[in-house]
Amino acid sequence: MNEEISIFGIFVPSILACSIISYILMVAASRVLRAAGAYQYIWHRSLFNLSIFVCLLGATVLLFSQAHP
Repeated sequence: MNEEISIFGIFVPSILACSIISYILMVAASRVLRAAGAYQYIWHRSLFNLSIFVCLLGATVLLFSQAHP
């Protein structure tokens, strides 16, 4: 995985870009789960949201590392 990504000439760490993408996906997943009523069956909502974020971050990093060898 590249250590830095150039965004309009500004170099940012690639983990920051992956974290932002993962956060946006996590917010979307949270809204879908809230609309479906799934949160009434989840014991600790904050820990569940954290685990969704960590899983999405891992998947995003994996996709970025395979896309940019």
